[in-house]
Amino acid sequence: MNNENLSALWDATTPKLYGYLVNTLRDKNLAEDILQATWLKAIAALPRFKESDAGFSAWLFAIAKNECKQHWRKAGREIPFDPELHDTPSTDSAQEDKILVDQILARLSSDDRELMRLRYIAGLPFNDIARILKINPITVRVRMHRAITAAKNMLQN
Repeated sequence: MNNENLSALWDATTPKLYGYLVNTLRDKNLAEDILQATWLKAIAALPRFKESDAGFSAWLFAIAKNECKQHWRKAGREIPFDPELHDTPSTDSAQEDKILVDQILARLSSDDRELMRLRYIAGLPFNDIARILKINPITVRVRMHRAITAAKNMLQN
């Protein structure tokens, strides 16, 4: 793979990957560190990448997910959701929407949160999500439907 191809992949994938990491880790600086570690590992492993196994973005997101898990293992705990962080008054509707989404995500199971992040924050198709989570694409669709139903129920309550 030449530098131009790698640069195009970087430009196409990094914004979605960064958004996924910020939402998952709740820390922009840590997300930047994990993003960098993800790309370093991906570039080092690029000669072993096989397109038939997974698409590049699914492969990269799987590396990022593993980097997050490794960070949490080293830290000895998961990073908890802090509702106090989001209880500041705001007149900005985008900020209010973000707070609502964060509150709903916090109430979902960790598996459902991961599905929502991969689908709606990272913008990945079901087949890529299935590869990342190592489950059947139909299972992804069923779980996504259930997660969306649960989120809708939370909005109505």
